[in-house]
Amino acid sequence: MRHTTFHFLLTFIFSSFLMGCQPASSSSEPASVSHTFVYTDASLLNPERGFFTPYELPNPAGFSSVRITGNTLVHLNIRLDDYRESDIPESQLNGLQTNFNDIREAGVKAIVRVAYNAGPYPDSEPDASKSQIIKHIEQLTPLLQKNSDVIAWLEAGFIGAWGEWHTSTNGLDNIQDKQEILNAILKAIPNRFVQVRYPANIIEMYPNPEDAVTAHVAHHNDCFLSSETDVGTYERDGVNTIERDQAYLAELTRFTPMSGETCAPFPPRSECTNAIQEMELLHFSAINEAYHKGIIRSWEEGGCLQEITDRMGYRISLTSADFNEQVRPGGLLKLTVNITNNGFASLMNPRPLYVVLVAQDAILRYETKLDLDPRAWQPGNSSFSASIRLPSKMEEGEYRLALWLPDEAESLQANPLYAVQFANENMWDESAGYNILGQVLVDSSVMGSYERGNSMKVESLSSEATTPAATSTPAPAASGDIISNLEVSNDAETVRFSFDYVSGEYNAFQLFLDTDQDPNTGFSINGIGADSLFENQTWNIYNGSGSDWSWEPTELLIQFEDTGSRVSWNISRELLKTSQFDFVIQIVDTNWDTVVATQKQSFTLK
Repeated sequence: MRHTTFHFLLTFIFSSFLMGCQPASSSSEPASVSHTFVYTDASLLNPERGFFTPYELPNPAGFSSVRITGNTLVHLNIRLDDYRESDIPESQLNGLQTNFNDIREAGVKAIVRVAYNAGPYPDSEPDASKSQIIKHIEQLTPLLQKNSDVIAWLEAGFIGAWGEWHTSTNGLDNIQDKQEILNAILKAIPNRFVQVRYPANIIEMYPNPEDAVTAHVAHHNDCFLSSETDVGTYERDGVNTIERDQAYLAELTRFTPMSGETCAPFPPRSECTNAIQEMELLHFSAINEAYHKGIIRSWEEGGCLQEITDRMGYRISLTSADFNEQVRPGGLLKLTVNITNNGFASLMNPRPLYVVLVAQDAILRYETKLDLDPRAWQPGNSSFSASIRLPSKMEEGEYRLALWLPDEAESLQANPLYAVQFANENMWDESAGYNILGQVLVDSSVMGSYERGNSMKVESLSSEATTPAATSTPAPAASGDIISNLEVSNDAETVRFSFDYVSGEYNAFQLFLDTDQDPNTGFSINGIGADSLFENQTWNIYNGSGSDWSWEPTELLIQFEDTGSRVSWNISRELLKTSQFDFVIQIVDTNWDTVVATQKQSFTLK
């Protein structure tokens, strides 16, 4: 009897050992269930994107109100006017550290620029010598590195008027000195992008945009949409370089932050249709909320301000997620997620992506990091699939399945203010910074594969590249691409305007005339103040105030001809009441959006 009992115990212990060492089952996991999610158009306080609030330092600025106004970015203009020929005092560096502490406490991030003056142009106040600038960068390096967690990116600054890389009083307006100073900034904070003011400088230093991305060099435009060349942004030696520069920037800004400010209204280029087109093309992440108020007001009046507010940077939503809602401890959770980014840009700084299972008490949680870079979620559609092995001793019960995108910095990772929220209804856990996908039951009675392990781990992971968003639009075409062979002629009675055009679906051909040649009167378009609009065969008189579309049609029909490839107007000289005038030609599509407009043209009757 004693031997029989001993044999039974040995058999039981050995069997238990085998069960613990080998998979309990090789059967398939429970079937996945498809979950669809509802998009929300609510404004989101996501990090490192959107309108920014400007501050000038050093001073004891407060940042607690920034998130209240709907922003998560501040722009720090650090002025060193008093130290053009000396080191930065320790007291000033300590004051800047206090500013960064306050920024961290407020749950926002900063765009940083250092300058020695506030212009003006062309007679700027002094900047500093190259040697002094390099010394100041060395002094600022510990400060920048210590606070890189709350620095979104930097502007190159230091040189010239406003730190915008022109009008240097120390002779630094050359590519050699600019490159040396830029390299010093990049060395000071190698994990952040540094924006250069002029595309021509970037192209000269990095002819291939991929090399600029690798070097962490980006672009900021501080006169966005404010003239034909954005007040010299797209101009070199008197030549308009906007086509070349924007083609380069369209590639560069896919992977680098694009931001800046507007500096003067320049309708229609600065108005809604073109603003959104260029923000899409250049992948805008952020812009100054304070300047220029006239342009921002025109966006509000034109009905696009909310779209610009929501789409700056990234705006990521989930369309669907498939996963098995039941899994055993030690079993496989199979997850497929489909993502849409409706923003102008992608995420810019590195950010981890976790899959999290949170118990109902919100205390017990299991997580695993996916080897996937969310910056790859470019505007458009993306997806990924993962098979995740659960811990074999995982406590059974109901869990919430979540995706978590915290900040990369350990100092901010636990702060939900720095986590990314998806643009979906009833998904955001504000207290933890989680995006909740649904419920998963962990139960040992569930069938499926089994493997011993102490933590969640990813067994397989795949992703699909982003496809272009259907809403993406190209940059406005240059007139030479669509309009050609523009001619103006006259005889004793008639003035004839004609041009060839590339075929397409157009609603109207428009001829704007400025008969008093005063850009301050009439409808403002491309440098003229138009008092008459000939739209196809209709003659319209302007009765607005300069930027509003307010035209009164006349009963007089104009001789107008469209052959399908060339249009012409024959207009009586008596209507013009002048022998000199300026004009602009514009073509609009079936939505009455601008397809192309010429620059200002002038003509004197013979």
